[in-house]
Amino acid sequence: MNPKEEVKTSSPTLLRSVLELNLTVLIMGNVTLFAKLLPFPAVTIISGRALFSVLILGLFFALRRKSISYKSFKDFGFVFGIGILFALHWVTYFHSIQVSTVAVGMLSLFTYPVFSAILEPLFGGKKPEPFALFLASFSLFGLFLIVPDLSWDNQMFQGVVWGVVSAVLYAIRNLLTKEMHVHYPSSQILFTQLFATSLVLLPFADGLSQMLAEPKYLLFQIILAGIFTSLAHTIWIRSLSNLSVTTAGTLSTLSPIYGSLAAWYFLGEVPPERLWLGGGVILFCAVMEVFRKQKENRPTAIEKLDSDSSGKS
Repeated sequence: MNPKEEVKTSSPTLLRSVLELNLTVLIMGNVTLFAKLLPFPAVTIISGRALFSVLILGLFFALRRKSISYKSFKDFGFVFGIGILFALHWVTYFHSIQVSTVAVGMLSLFTYPVFSAILEPLFGGKKPEPFALFLASFSLFGLFLIVPDLSWDNQMFQGVVWGVVSAVLYAIRNLLTKEMHVHYPSSQILFTQLFATSLVLLPFADGLSQMLAEPKYLLFQIILAGIFTSLAHTIWIRSLSNLSVTTAGTLSTLSPIYGSLAAWYFLGEVPPERLWLGGGVILFCAVMEVFRKQKENRPTAIEKLDSDSSGKS
């Protein structure tokens, strides 16, 4: 095939993947609006979200006639335990937004790539790289710029603290999930984690029956679970088949911007000027970590030569 023809045939696919990924980032950026639109505790909102997501994914498995099975109870227990971390991440994230603003909660969460860079080597018994520690320090400096007063009486400070806790939990959850993704499909892992989330949080979901009895709030929960959870993650996974990790990671940093603008338009949350400066520092660190990770995983010229030689032999 002519190289020019290859470019022509691949370009629409690449463009579609970029548009799909942007759509997903836009959807995920606006999921935080539900933390404000639903006048219920974070635990109640997340338990409802997880419950409906389990029902939707369960229907998907039933229609596709797929079964959910694990090689051992140990594997199931491990994934279920990750689901508990997932629940804590979601609850602390939504609580961060509820006590502060959408922008503060999202920007605090986006320190997770840097925390991942520190935690991943520790999981393997190694020391974190100095540059990763520098990015972590620089990210915390960005959070410091956002907070006007380092006091628990200040709601912005509370939002940042809960957001950072959520970021650490999210980083741990992703690292542990990565270990199991080698052995099981992502949809099965997600279903199990959501099942664990709903099961753990339901006993503490005060006002859940009241929320589901109100048609408007019930509709919000269905949209949150169907579009902002199940559909968004499906599009995200499909778009990654034609895009690099660097592209996906870089585009995902648009999520706080989308979310902040949506909160500005729909909720009237006008971000203070200092938030843009601190947010810029945090997103810069996130992008730098994505590119650092991509460069680290890219094979060297010698490795490529060895790979080509082994393939030809």
